[in-house]
Amino acid sequence: MFSMMGPFTENSHLYNLHELQYASLTPLRAIAGAAKHLNRNPFMPLAYTGLGRQVAAACEVVERITARYAKPIFGLSHTQVNGKTIEVHEEMVEENPFCRLLHFRKENAPIQPRLLIVAPMSGHHATLLRGTVEALLPSRTFTSPTGPTRATCR
Repeated sequence: MFSMMGPFTENSHLYNLHELQYASLTPLRAIAGAAKHLNRNPFMPLAYTGLGRQVAAACEVVERITARYAKPIFGLSHTQVNGKTIEVHEEMVEENPFCRLLHFRKENAPIQPRLLIVAPMSGHHATLLRGTVEALLPSRTFTSPTGPTRATCR
């Protein structure tokens, strides 16, 4: 459908490196989780000291930044257009490993200008733009590619 990489059609080596990073950090995450629980254990004397609390907090940070989180959903089921409640359906038009092209279709809505919203390539999920999508739904018909903007959607 569209390509933002120009002549490049795939970056599978980057996706593989990304997966390798997650896999290589799994033992670190397990050790950090165990150390966190050890330093928060009420039977561990170190848990009652400032050092024990700092170690537990640092381990929790490591555990959280190495965890995989599911992508949040937009969850927009309806909107108001000209004072009337209209159903909204989220449709996936195209999907690739790091990009999903979504269309938010409104039932029985008047013809409105089309709008394409592209999430910035900042490492965040595109659903952080949920507020923007929700605010623009009453006045626009739009499609949103989710994921890094350099991903290729055909």
